[in-house]
Amino acid sequence: RFPNSERWRSAALSGSAGGAIAMPLPQRADERAAPGPRAAALPALALQRHRLWPLPLLLLALGAPQRGAAEVLCGGHSADACAGCPQGNGQPWCNGDCAWNRGKCVLREDAEEEEQAEVDGPFPFPPDTRPKGCPKEYDEAQFKDLKVSVVLPWLKEKWVHLRGTMEALLHFTPDHLIEEYIFVSDGNSDTKEKELKALSSKVKVIALPTRQGLIRAKMRGVEEAKGSVIVFMEGHCIVNKDWLQPLLHRIVLDPKALAMPALDIIPQENWHDYHKTPPIIWRYEWNMNLVTSSPGHTSRESPEAYLTPGTSGGIFAIKREWFLYLGLFDVGMLEWGGDHFELTMKVWRCGGLIEIVPCSRIGHLFRDPEHRPYPVEVNQVVANYNRLANIWLKDHLEYFYRMKPEARGMPLEGMEALHEHHAELQCKNMTWYLDNIDHEMKYEMDKICHPFVNGKDKCKGELAPGRFTITRKSQMPMDVYIRTRAEVEAGWNESGGVHADLKKDRSEL
Repeated sequence: RFPNSERWRSAALSGSAGGAIAMPLPQRADERAAPGPRAAALPALALQRHRLWPLPLLLLALGAPQRGAAEVLCGGHSADACAGCPQGNGQPWCNGDCAWNRGKCVLREDAEEEEQAEVDGPFPFPPDTRPKGCPKEYDEAQFKDLKVSVVLPWLKEKWVHLRGTMEALLHFTPDHLIEEYIFVSDGNSDTKEKELKALSSKVKVIALPTRQGLIRAKMRGVEEAKGSVIVFMEGHCIVNKDWLQPLLHRIVLDPKALAMPALDIIPQENWHDYHKTPPIIWRYEWNMNLVTSSPGHTSRESPEAYLTPGTSGGIFAIKREWFLYLGLFDVGMLEWGGDHFELTMKVWRCGGLIEIVPCSRIGHLFRDPEHRPYPVEVNQVVANYNRLANIWLKDHLEYFYRMKPEARGMPLEGMEALHEHHAELQCKNMTWYLDNIDHEMKYEMDKICHPFVNGKDKCKGELAPGRFTITRKSQMPMDVYIRTRAEVEAGWNESGGVHADLKKDRSEL
């Protein structure tokens, strides 16, 4: 009978196949290690404190902790049942006989059966989360000149998520509005082309042989798209009832609009769960981090579309011609990060607008970095941000570098064409954006701080929830925001709109 793993140490002693190796005697009580994941390297004991064990049996003993008949192996320790494995540490302590499933530690065979049932079963049917007052039907005549190309780049997504995304699209989308569904496989070893095309004859698959990154995968999809409207989608979403028509309606009203759905939450632990989100806006900190806010004017639920200073960048509708005119994206940005900021600056500052449309609802599987199925190189993200800052924050560059000091000195290559295109677009400057669009970003200019630097920029106080560059006490008060917003919108009404100074006929698109 092998000793209990919590009472015995492994010894890093040499041996030969089929021979014997030193095994330590039981530990004293004061030597016992706390249960938990096994260490990568364990100390050897003095030779006088060992007995000999046959090597094959010893390797078995070292390979997994032993347990009584009623126990389960959790990976590096044992428990009476899988529910007892995490001991407050969550998923990392749920291994061995057990697996993490829907936020719980359960027997591995149960989790595998449930996962297979997800693969074989129907997509998770969402609750109708639209606010009261959304149209029960839409005048289809307004869409007669519109055809939609859905562009979906993906990397290492679970098939159950890809399939569920597609099946929800097919169920809730009027087929006559769809030109094609373009799946861009970003270097995946299995492109799922056969399985995806079996779902719809309108599916097209672009297989990039090596990973090009999210930004270039999106651009490749747009190159192939034939529809007059591009809808960017992600491979872990559940679209909801009548999701597409409200977005197209906003584009009919303004062809330079970037129309976003309201993104409801699918928890990363449970693909079959779905939660309605309250009204929010998307915006940026001075380090270009994307954040959400609810400063007051969006707090009351309404079916009416409303303006947002930024976009999350992954799920939205836009006229293809407008997208190409803006020159999206910068091909010098690699892999992941920055496309949402470039979208925001180009759309808002070059004559368009960004709206959230509450009557369009899409459930999105929000994942933290530990649950993301692919790696993200942080330095590359910062390098992408640095390129953007040198184009779009030229008059405010120091604010960015104070919050992203690691970007200083990063090489900038191939910028000449970007500066030329920026000049051709004749976009408004950052001051205009701050004065008219993102009032919180302007308010924070003289209050920003960095939690990890020394000197005058170091934060003095608790950071605001979900923020990195502002303390809780330095946030813009709601009454100040509402007053500022009202003053700006009054000015728009007097002048004829946010882009009233632009003479180009918006209907040209």
